[in-house]
Amino acid sequence: MDDVDRKSFYLALLTMLVVMYLFVGIVSAKKMTTCRLASQLLTKEQRICVFVGANHTQYREYVPVGAGECPKEYQCPYRPNEKPFDLKSVIRSIKDQFTE
Repeated sequence: MDDVDRKSFYLALLTMLVVMYLFVGIVSAKKMTTCRLASQLLTKEQRICVFVGANHTQYREYVPVGAGECPKEYQCPYRPNEKPFDLKSVIRSIKDQFTE
């Protein structure tokens, strides 16, 4: 290979790597939505914040008690549920996790 062919080969390889990197970044980007605080539970050491967002997106955040109150709004991953959920059953299932 002469010098010009080698430079153009490396330039093409670098361009291909940059395009692949950008493609992976775009594909793997998570959709986010604004979730609002629906409920919070206190255990001995944790505060459990239950958030609800668009299309019945449900998200829980486990925070140490000393960290303070749960935020009123939170940017959470967009995970739509096919059917609506009952907030009481969600809270009951969280409480059941700590009693076992």
